[in-house]
Amino acid sequence: MNPQITNPNDLKVVEFHNSADFTFTPEMGCMYDGRPIFGITGAPGINAGEHITLPYHVGHRLAVNLAKVVLTKSAPSVDAAGIPTGVPLWDTARLDNLKNSFLTELYSEERPVAQSETDKLMAKVEEYKKMVDSLLNKEETKTDIIEPKTGYQDKAEVIAELTKRGIKFDARKGKAELEKLIV
Repeated sequence: MNPQITNPNDLKVVEFHNSADFTFTPEMGCMYDGRPIFGITGAPGINAGEHITLPYHVGHRLAVNLAKVVLTKSAPSVDAAGIPTGVPLWDTARLDNLKNSFLTELYSEERPVAQSETDKLMAKVEEYKKMVDSLLNKEETKTDIIEPKTGYQDKAEVIAELTKRGIKFDARKGKAELEKLIV
């Protein structure tokens, strides 16, 4: 067993749903660790109404960021007279409630079996062996290997093959002896 203590959420898989009425773009925070998250269309960002399956930590970060954008867009910064309200845009409870509305926990994956460094290296050895074997098999199919024709009908065919290949022979010898020269 892996002695390293991990977060209980490390193996969770969630569904992130953009229930907002706008596309959640990387500029708004649709990113994880500085990398944009791509929606179903393959473009950066998640369109309104889209559902995507993500690891918990990525989904959680997106949900927090989307909740902040939604609360910022809906919060009045000034009152009717144009005076700043001074009211916080969100509080912890409101942010958590909105964040949780964007996430649905689907399942938890099995904890992977701990591997020793030797096991990892031996797995790499097997991976490289398969790669080399596949490359060698491709090269063998590409090269034209001339297989000697077997089962000549008569001595004339054997003589014709020897002549074609430029092999010196004695035409007085029998068919079986001439066939030995081809191989």
